[in-house]
Amino acid sequence: MLSLYRQTLVGSNRLIASRLFWNTASRTKVSQAIMTRFASTDTANPPIQQHDKPLRIDRELPDPRTDRTKMAAGFFLFSGIMVTALAVIFNYEKTENPIISTTLYQLRRSDLTRNLLGENIEFDGMIPWVYGKLNPVAGQVNIRFYIKGDKNKSGEIKLVADRANRNQEFLIHEWSLTVDGKQVDLLDENTFLLE
Repeated sequence: MLSLYRQTLVGSNRLIASRLFWNTASRTKVSQAIMTRFASTDTANPPIQQHDKPLRIDRELPDPRTDRTKMAAGFFLFSGIMVTALAVIFNYEKTENPIISTTLYQLRRSDLTRNLLGENIEFDGMIPWVYGKLNPVAGQVNIRFYIKGDKNKSGEIKLVADRANRNQEFLIHEWSLTVDGKQVDLLDENTFLLE
């Protein structure tokens, strides 16, 4: 019994000693590897491992002048898209201007316009477009746009007005509706104030 106890004790001591030795040895190896890594001067650029195949590509660079027609076509296509997008944005700003809103409100109240075009007067076309110059800050309004009503007729509205400064009201020179080639002066029916 005593010999069995001694053998067990000796075996456990050997096991503990071997674990301590292994832990100490492995810690020493890891710390040496870390110290070697940080002590080297080439830490920023680690050495490239050598391979059987070369690491360079032996072929010519592409010539950027070979597809000049494709590049020019792409440039003009991009420019066209940008110009169209800017035109749509500026036109949207025109359609949302208070002068256009006031003009449409007056047209919906006009008996002459309702007799020619019908009720529910609104912009004609899927995308409303306002042609001409609309600059209320500078006091210059020279616009035209198309409207329609319930009678499935289209009419062209033309509005020309100006003012000397921002403290004055707009002076309307022309406010007309053209339907089927016939122009009607809307100023004869009713005048309105632009703000």
